[in-house]
Amino acid sequence: MVSVAEDNFYNSFNSLTNLKINTMSIFDRLFRIGKAEANAAIDHLEDPAKMADQILRELRSNYQQAIQGEAEIKAIALQHRASEQSAREKAAEWEKKANELLDRVETKQLDEAKGTDLANKAAEAYQSATAEADQFAKMAEKEESAVNVMDLKIKQIKDQIAETESRAQMISARTKTAEVSEKISKTLSSVDTDGLMATLDRMDQKASAQEYRAAAYAQIEDSTLSTEQEINKALGQGSATNALEAIKAKRTKLLN
Repeated sequence: MVSVAEDNFYNSFNSLTNLKINTMSIFDRLFRIGKAEANAAIDHLEDPAKMADQILRELRSNYQQAIQGEAEIKAIALQHRASEQSAREKAAEWEKKANELLDRVETKQLDEAKGTDLANKAAEAYQSATAEADQFAKMAEKEESAVNVMDLKIKQIKDQIAETESRAQMISARTKTAEVSEKISKTLSSVDTDGLMATLDRMDQKASAQEYRAAAYAQIEDSTLSTEQEINKALGQGSATNALEAIKAKRTKLLN
């Protein structure tokens, strides 16, 4: 009994495992199908000319953002350079004051202990101002280096914009040409050229048949003339001949 129960358990477990694997396989296939359909729909929606224009707009937006960012960094660098200059001017003032105090101590115009103490304080202020100026200088150098890098990137974006403008125009022209060619091809493919030519041949045959009928009616008309009509017709031709002979005789007489 235990063996049978174990067999049933393992069979059930294997069945559930296979079901889970098959279910996962089905979901994977459905996911791939959905992904393929989505990609196909997106490919169908993509218009080459519109996509080129969108890329151009994005590049121009990036260019404007880069210009704005560069201007902001330049402003910060200029501010730090100004702060550096101000700190160096302060350092120069403190250095000048320290020298003046030392001069007064040496010339006995100021008590040596007090003068030296004040000179030390001036020197400390000089040192602090110099350190501050050096710090501002380092910050400005980093910012100016960043500006140089941004200048190169902005130039690259500008070149890309010029290239994209040219390529966008070419893509737009090619797209329009392709659309017109496709429409013409579709129109021509829907036209039954063989049927049109066959109709034209029939019309040609009908025209020939009408000409033949007209000639036949003319012959029939001549055959139905009465004897008098035939004589008058013949005399009419003769009268024309006699009239021509009379004109010739008159011309001969005038010349003589």
